[in-house]
Amino acid sequence: MDGRRGQVEMNELYFETQGNNTYLVYKIKDDDIIDSMSLGMLSNNKIAGLAQTIFMQMDSERYIKFNVSSRVSGKQFFTGAVNRKRVIGVFKGIINAMIAVEEYMLEQNSIILDMDYIFADVTSCETNLICLPVNSGQREPVEIREFFKKIMFNTQFDQTEDCGYVTKIINYLNSAV
Repeated sequence: MDGRRGQVEMNELYFETQGNNTYLVYKIKDDDIIDSMSLGMLSNNKIAGLAQTIFMQMDSERYIKFNVSSRVSGKQFFTGAVNRKRVIGVFKGIINAMIAVEEYMLEQNSIILDMDYIFADVTSCETNLICLPVNSGQREPVEIREFFKKIMFNTQFDQTEDCGYVTKIINYLNSAV
């Protein structure tokens, strides 16, 4: 379910634990072009739907860290039978994050649309996305509808509840322009 667009290789992101906090870390390479305006926006604001971002420099090494404490990846969140609350929570989180990206004048293509790098709170279903303000290569437009379709077609839904919403969502995604 990789919706990324030729920016950063997944093996360049790793997890780090500091006390009770867990961070997804990206080590900035020498040839990376950092969107400093976006990095400033992400570091200095709590943006709904986006993981809290921290920029760090230690000697010549630079890092961008995303606080993903108390959250699981979208892939883990959608393991097993998934109920309506989880599906709607993740979709709502992604949509809210994309709206916030526009409001804060961030680059939509900086969002990593990959279920391994979308983080959800198991209790509240609140979702945070990773906005990585690094330019490295050609970027394709964000295809949220196609990403949502992949989620819908690759998810096992909880059959103990009315699953009519699944058909409605798929029909909407297929007909939306």
